Amino acid sequence: MASLDHIRALSEVIGPRGSATAEEAKAADYVVEQLANLGLSPERQTFLSATSAYRPYALATGMALLSVFLFWQPQPVGAAAAALITAVALASLLLEMQFRPNLLRWLLPIEQSQNVSAVIPCRQPRLQTASDEDAPMGAIAPRADCPATVVITAHLDTHRTPLLFRAPFWLRVFGWLMPAGLGSMVALLALFVIGIFIPASALRLIALAPGLVAFVLFALMIQADLTPYTKGANDNASGVAAALWLAERLTASPLQHTQVYLVFTGCEEVGGYGADAWFSANRPALNGAFHITLDQIAGAGAQPVVVRAERFLIPAHSDPGLLALAEQIIREHPEWNARLVSLNAGYGELSMGVKHGLRAIAFGAIAPDGASPRWHQPSDTLAAIDEATLARVQEMVWALLREIDRQNAPGNPSDAPAAESVAA
Repeated sequence: MASLDHIRALSEVIGPRGSATAEEAKAADYVVEQLANLGLSPERQTFLSATSAYRPYALATGMALLSVFLFWQPQPVGAAAAALITAVALASLLLEMQFRPNLLRWLLPIEQSQNVSAVIPCRQPRLQTASDEDAPMGAIAPRADCPATVVITAHLDTHRTPLLFRAPFWLRVFGWLMPAGLGSMVALLALFVIGIFIPASALRLIALAPGLVAFVLFALMIQADLTPYTKGANDNASGVAAALWLAERLTASPLQHTQVYLVFTGCEEVGGYGADAWFSANRPALNGAFHITLDQIAGAGAQPVVVRAERFLIPAHSDPGLLALAEQIIREHPEWNARLVSLNAGYGELSMGVKHGLRAIAFGAIAPDGASPRWHQPSDTLAAIDEATLARVQEMVWALLREIDRQNAPGNPSDAPAAESVAA
């Protein structure tokens, strides 16, 4: 099937695919069917996930607001209780922004989601034996000893459509909102600690200012969770379609020395739970593996990009060796009009690859002004897809796969220095 047909099936036929919803499960079923049609053996992995990207932040800011109320109660007990609650909320929020276990995750509801994966082994001729005399010569069989392993991830779920993503102004607000929210909680904690020893009424009045910031953040998080899900044609039916395109191409022309895992993940939009679960379950087999993320790669008005780094709290950097290969490929193909970018105030599965120690890189499509077209908006529909951009990103990833394969050929003189560069 053409990539546009996959995007249509996911975004229009199935429609909005909220994290851990029945529609996300239908998207997983669709991928299973497509992989099976290619002769692959897809596997499902179930896991538990949060169902909202916003509830942890609503809970943390709600705890901060409760602390402001307690700060106005008799001292020093009120100040001590306020300091304790705010410290726990702040520490949990910082862990949440690093995708790590914390109190907020333990208190909030979870639901079951799923990943779908399939492996395309490296090309390995097999000698005909009595036990497989009916198998064709040169049959492909999964090999644990392929010189290289690449994991390609694309998420199935879609985001809500909050006010914070409706217009450029609100995107700018979103850019400073999280730092301001964290700063307000730090300021509150400092005031509460001082209030334990100095019960001055002026401190209570001062606390109202950072408390107001926490209230605004709390209100925006509640509003976000009341909005509908987007159809997600670009984010991220486009990435899923490209991964299926690669599956079809790889089954027809497997790489010589590189096995490729195609992983279609659930619950990326609420904290990367699907990729985290898959990498955790397969950690022993992924030592030294490459990781390629496909996310938002076909928005109209966008240009193909390779992501140098993305930052939510702590920057996650693409692997230097893979970036060097990507830059080389881009120079060789000026017709792609591709470039390298760094992204702020957001996360993707690049962060998960880096968290698990993989040599990771991410592909996308960004407008010349740095915006991601129709990001988390109701207008992220099939009509906003640019097939030419999608095709260019697909060809970029295919070129990178072939270069990885070439550099990992046994006896390749360029293999050693490439390995050193990639592992830098």
